[in-house]
Amino acid sequence: MSLLYLAGSLAGIALLVLLNRVLFGRAKPDVGSAEAIAAHLAREIPGFRAGRCALGTDGLAALIENDADRSILLVQALGEGIVTRRLSRALLASTGRLGARLSLGLSDFTLPRVRVALASESLAREWETRLKA
Repeated sequence: MSLLYLAGSLAGIALLVLLNRVLFGRAKPDVGSAEAIAAHLAREIPGFRAGRCALGTDGLAALIENDADRSILLVQALGEGIVTRRLSRALLASTGRLGARLSLGLSDFTLPRVRVALASESLAREWETRLKA
């Protein structure tokens, strides 16, 4: 009899999840445009001045330079919001590139690895060089 209750409970939960998905859809994370990222960072970081920006082709991540101190920031879409990390030597554990895709290993247990798919291989090579410098 307990297996019947378990099966009924799992079916009920699955039905609730399906109904939630049908009614409300699924949030698609997106970092937005370069202008939206710059505006967000200007509100979050005092003295931030947007420099060069490289948006990921999938909209999940972006790299942007802060012209005020020449630092590079990683912007990653998670859920309905975005997470920002200043890429310092202490935080950036590894940088790799495969074609137009950058792979960043971070010394951060909440965000250990980020992949940024850029528009071209030359752009990925340029940002890889900047990150390794």
